[in-house]
Amino acid sequence: MFWALVIGLAPTQIVIATPRGQTIVPVTTERGTAAVAAPLLTAPLGLTSVMTDSQTTVTLDGRSFAMQVGVPFARVGTSFCNLAAEPYVARDTLFLPLPFLSECVPQALPKYRWDAAGGRLVERLTATTAIRPRPDTDAPVVIHPRPRILPANPMTGLRLHHVVAIDPGHGGVDPGAPKNGGYLPRGQHEKDITFAIARILRRMLLDRGIEVDMTRTTDTLISLYDRPYTCSDACDLFVSIHVNSMPEGRGQSHAHGVETYFLSDATTEDASRVAKMENDAVRYQRDSGADTTHNRFILQDLAQNEILRESAELAQLIQQQVGAVAPGGDRGVQQARFWVLSYAHRPAVLVETGFATNRGDAQFLGTGAGQQKIAAAIADGIIAYLRDLERKTAVPGAAR
Repeated sequence: MFWALVIGLAPTQIVIATPRGQTIVPVTTERGTAAVAAPLLTAPLGLTSVMTDSQTTVTLDGRSFAMQVGVPFARVGTSFCNLAAEPYVARDTLFLPLPFLSECVPQALPKYRWDAAGGRLVERLTATTAIRPRPDTDAPVVIHPRPRILPANPMTGLRLHHVVAIDPGHGGVDPGAPKNGGYLPRGQHEKDITFAIARILRRMLLDRGIEVDMTRTTDTLISLYDRPYTCSDACDLFVSIHVNSMPEGRGQSHAHGVETYFLSDATTEDASRVAKMENDAVRYQRDSGADTTHNRFILQDLAQNEILRESAELAQLIQQQVGAVAPGGDRGVQQARFWVLSYAHRPAVLVETGFATNRGDAQFLGTGAGQQKIAAAIADGIIAYLRDLERKTAVPGAAR
């Protein structure tokens, strides 16, 4: 399926369809050819990979595919499969050429079929295939392994193991906006405030029995493209933390308050401004692989996508909490095209915790007490969402 090598014809995403459900997987063309991150194939296919200095071995359904980074072939037993492009490693992640799924897997494992027209890898039903009821809709969904019911957590009432990804915005050479930190005290910048709140939030969630993955744990720059991949496989949701600001002008210091965003087309001029400001961080990335044109935003059929609805609910629950504790007030739930949310194939929101360009907001965010209140409010919103998630998935004994 060598058409996949032509960027103009390569899909922006594919679908893995098995008897257990369907999963959307993004496709990247950062190296000039269509490729898929191997870790994103673990949940839908059970694919594993082991890398050594000289060889990479990818295993699927007991079949091993031996490859070398930079060599466009895979060895399967005594046979070879032409990958048409080279596997490569970027950001400590193995990327497989799309022909691995469209050509090699169906050749080696006949129960898989590649649907070129739909951009789908389909697993045929066999006598040994585990069946689960199909959802009522044909919209692609992300499938997790069957959860193990735990005793109710006495602090939260939750009965499942949950994983939350926290993204402290900006970092490293990217201080955030405005560059001078606005009214934030003691020479702090947006990147410092977001990191402080994220660390407090992480501790609060861990204390409540919720596992946490951080996109960054130091003052370093993580590309907008890479951040969402922290939330994969068993991850339940993604929360990106930021500090708002207004451009220079007579009314720069007037805007105040908190707002929470989820991914969709911006409905207001101000939402477009915020998205442009946060997406502008891509200029600090030398080789992010990110195509920032609108065609790369994963918005196809978003109105029917369950992830959109869940993101909107998560945003509402978090905003209710942070709006109640922020001195600047509640600016409500908004929607806009944020690059950092566009690849998060889980419910994902971005919280603007206040304005660095407003004296009151900035002084509040610059204190440990203010950061503690914001983190606690976000934690309460997350837990409320997870409780509702367990109720909707009919977990026995879920908190009411």
